[in-house]
Amino acid sequence: MKKLTYSAIINKTKDFVFDKLTDKSVYPKWAKAWGDGMTYVGEWKKGGYMSYFDNSQGGTKVIFEDLKPNEYIKAKHIAMVNPDNVEVELTDDMMKKWIGSLEEYYLNEEGSDITKLEIVMTVDEAFQDMFDTTWPKALNYFKEVCESYS
Repeated sequence: MKKLTYSAIINKTKDFVFDKLTDKSVYPKWAKAWGDGMTYVGEWKKGGYMSYFDNSQGGTKVIFEDLKPNEYIKAKHIAMVNPDNVEVELTDDMMKKWIGSLEEYYLNEEGSDITKLEIVMTVDEAFQDMFDTTWPKALNYFKEVCESYS
């Protein structure tokens, strides 16, 4: 497993950034880095489950191992889901390598109304090229969305 780190400085408060990060209506605007029609189903709480997917290809299911509002989120990927959000059998090596991956979000105050959002992915190295392309795009989209609110 390899740790990959991505970050963005967002000119908004930590609570604002966390609110937008967990806002279902905002999610497709920045998750489009992974594809159109992205959505999720589940609960933003420690011990809660969430499925992130699109309606054509499916996606992944996580359990929130830790979640501290406005500060930190730790999600462990535990299953793959189909477009109807039903868990599917792991049929190929890439799916098997994905299960157990960790996704962590850190929100740090960098100054008055400035937040550093840092993403740490602990994944099989096979996913590095994809994330090196998609996370910077996603963070740029997320920053634009957050800063477009007055």
